[in-house]
Amino acid sequence: MTLLFRLFRKLFHHGGRNNLLRVLSLTLMLNIIFGVAFYFAERDVQQGLSLTDAIWWAMVTMTTVGYGDIYAQTWIGRFLISYPCMLLGIGILGYLVGTVAEMILDYGSRKKKGLLRIKMNNHLIICNYPGEQKVLRVIEELRRSREFSDAGLILVAQKPETLPESLTEQNVRFVRGHPAREEILDKAAVRQARGVFVLAQDPADPASDTLSFAIATQVHIMEKEMKKDLRVVVELVSQENMAMMRRSGADGIVSADGIMDALIAQEFLFPGLNSVFHEILSNARGSQFYIVPNKLGAGRYGALCRKALESGRPITLVGLKRGKQTLLNPDPSQEIHQDDDLIILAPGRNEYESLTSEKMT
Repeated sequence: MTLLFRLFRKLFHHGGRNNLLRVLSLTLMLNIIFGVAFYFAERDVQQGLSLTDAIWWAMVTMTTVGYGDIYAQTWIGRFLISYPCMLLGIGILGYLVGTVAEMILDYGSRKKKGLLRIKMNNHLIICNYPGEQKVLRVIEELRRSREFSDAGLILVAQKPETLPESLTEQNVRFVRGHPAREEILDKAAVRQARGVFVLAQDPADPASDTLSFAIATQVHIMEKEMKKDLRVVVELVSQENMAMMRRSGADGIVSADGIMDALIAQEFLFPGLNSVFHEILSNARGSQFYIVPNKLGAGRYGALCRKALESGRPITLVGLKRGKQTLLNPDPSQEIHQDDDLIILAPGRNEYESLTSEKMT
């Protein structure tokens, strides 16, 4: 019996994640030991008792189930085997429940603190945490999109220390750490992601652009290494840093610098224009701008506009994108090539897809 207690202390002397495996191993070992001991103590007085029956009795006794189909009839079986089996069984059962509860609580805590490696595919990553409301607004716009309404979301940031409850309710996962470090991005499964948003850490501080540049550059390097097209959009604080940010390899750079000043002046000149911009920029209602591949065919801009209008669908052709050049409302005689991208105004991208599928059939 002393040997058993020494073994028990050795197995549970070291804590950690292996405790569950240790307690299960000890349970199985004690189950076999008590079963074998019971078999040799009772086989002479219980006809037909097999080793399997004895091991079954040991497990039933250790778990305090006590069916009563098999029980000890000898003094040795009752006091030297059954007593220790019951006492150790109760202790192990309590320890097992405590270990499982501890593991669940530890997992939940580590998950909320962003300390776990996440396994996810086709998800979106948001880098930096400028504030709870800002992140929630970005998520809200993404959820309104048909393409990303069910996409997984991972926040990668040095702060906060724990993920706010409002983001947890949006099924956002959290990885805490510097977003420009490769090992942190790997914990967020960046190699399996569909895109990365790099928000300005402090939208009022142009110095935040340096951090955003480092993150976008790191993602671009990893993108080239894995030979995968990963869409990266960066929020820029100051237009003065635009040239630097373009060298990061980001697919899109968005800056609010100067836009609010222009919008205030335009609202004064044309009252109500602000609400027009809000409707166009938000997925909440109305129509939005979409950049789509040209499936209407080559031709003049005016002819393609008529083709879109005559389709009877709520689609308006408003311009084209050729490489890095964007042309809005060009001259009707402007030639549009087959490899140009079209800029359309529509309630949804599916309207354009339906139009082009009908055209092809």
